Amino acid sequence: MLSSFSVQNFRSILDLKLDFSYGEGKAPNGYQGQEIMPFIDAPQHRRLVPCMAFFGANASGKTNILKAIGKLKNLLREGGLLSDSFEPNLLNPKFSDTTFAAEFFMGGERFEYRITYNAKEIRRESLLKNGKSIFNIESLKTAFSPHILSSTYSDDKLSDILRVECSNGAGRQIKLFLHRIGLAYAGLHADLLNTFSYFKDRIIYYGNEEALPLPFSVELLASTMGEDEVAALREITDVVRRLDIDIAAINIIQKELAPNEQPQFGIVKTNPETGAQHAFQITSTHKDISGNLALFNFMEQESAGTQRLAGLVGLILYALKTGGVLLVDELECSLHPLLMREIVLMFKKRRFNPYGAQLIVTTHNTDILDDSILRLSEIALVRKTTSNGTLVRRLIDIKKDGEDVRNVTNFRKQYLAGFYSGIPHPAL
Repeated sequence: MLSSFSVQNFRSILDLKLDFSYGEGKAPNGYQGQEIMPFIDAPQHRRLVPCMAFFGANASGKTNILKAIGKLKNLLREGGLLSDSFEPNLLNPKFSDTTFAAEFFMGGERFEYRITYNAKEIRRESLLKNGKSIFNIESLKTAFSPHILSSTYSDDKLSDILRVECSNGAGRQIKLFLHRIGLAYAGLHADLLNTFSYFKDRIIYYGNEEALPLPFSVELLASTMGEDEVAALREITDVVRRLDIDIAAINIIQKELAPNEQPQFGIVKTNPETGAQHAFQITSTHKDISGNLALFNFMEQESAGTQRLAGLVGLILYALKTGGVLLVDELECSLHPLLMREIVLMFKKRRFNPYGAQLIVTTHNTDILDDSILRLSEIALVRKTTSNGTLVRRLIDIKKDGEDVRNVTNFRKQYLAGFYSGIPHPAL
């Protein structure tokens, strides 16, 4: 469960901390028996929101908030060149480095992982558990907690891993230590491996500019179901159908391509480990006027909304089954407002979300600004200034500043009227 995320000097963001805690004080009366959860009970007597929706004008930086979390995930999972990952704020040179810091709960414990980097080096990397340092690396100077050391992995051994595998040999760290440990030293210590796995497996980022092939969602969901892709596709199809999409069945045919063979159909996916390529053909069936099944080419004959929804459902189910954090940019894209509402409610309802999964989205759809869906702690308004970059205020913050904002307020009407700011002011 993600409890906070801090960003410094990334794209439109200059200095920002995102708070995912429940900030409304006393819990609602009888909340434990209510179907819709006001919050998730986290370890150490913390309460976190199951959803967070970022609203704001175009170019306010909503997407960059999600990209920042996705960037940290990608740096840990993929490594890559720092020069490709360094995207500083171009309008204000206040900071020369980028910093990401995530606080999250895992296995009943509170962790905080932080990195500071620029295009040439990682200046700092650290991990804390319940406020105590597990490791801290600054300019290749190390401090490792005794509880992760062993006869196999001594202080000198860990320093050697950092120097040999994470540095350029000229005194600069260029790879994340946790990235190398997670990939190559799984037996070192559970806290390190679990932190790496948290970002790699529990955080799912879906940007609006990205295609979402259904086979990817099926494969991801199948990883929670004993790798049974048939069962995973069946579960996705069932949810799509219950969302009032008239599909009888979806089928995926997979074919491994020979070297240099050109695919004749569908989506092509390359195995990053073996280099083998597979082509996927997706079909769907509908009942015709006589009750007979008619075969459709899923990618060519189903609507963009149906295609996006099917892929998105796989990510949703994966997050709900693993207690993950699903980040979706412009959730409403190609989706009817009522379907968007149902997706949000899947994370809010206890029967769908028993493991504390979280949904974090950007959206322009104001239909979910309704007190029966989102609470004051779950609605965040985004705006941007040249001097301070992207800024975020939750409605609960506005209330604490003295404004008369309550969970019974008509959020949508007041937001569109400009009461909370975070809306465009066109002057055509």
